Amino acid sequence: MSDMPPPGTVLGRLDALGDPGAFPSDYEALPILLVRKGDEAFAYVNVCPHQGRPLCLPSGRTLISEESFIVCPFHGASFAIESGACTGGPAGRAGLKPVPVKVSGGEIIAA
Repeated sequence: MSDMPPPGTVLGRLDALGDPGAFPSDYEALPILLVRKGDEAFAYVNVCPHQGRPLCLPSGRTLISEESFIVCPFHGASFAIESGACTGGPAGRAGLKPVPVKVSGGEIIAA
């Protein structure tokens, strides 16, 4: 999973995500979860470090708790939206792998 998107690749639109909210990107070379909190966007490889399952349901729906945490729907591991650090559950100290992004013109773009 080293196929990070090249800088400048549009991964999604900020206004397509709830606030806070998350949804998988359509980028095909790597499963990426786009996450929004306010006017900021974050992106992570869409794989929970606990057992390697997606951080979202097959529909793309992603669980957000207390407007601050991404929660894996399979075993409940939780991760801070802003850092990807594990904040509870069975993933231990393993955090999410970040994908560098920026927001420009309402688009979430690989940085």
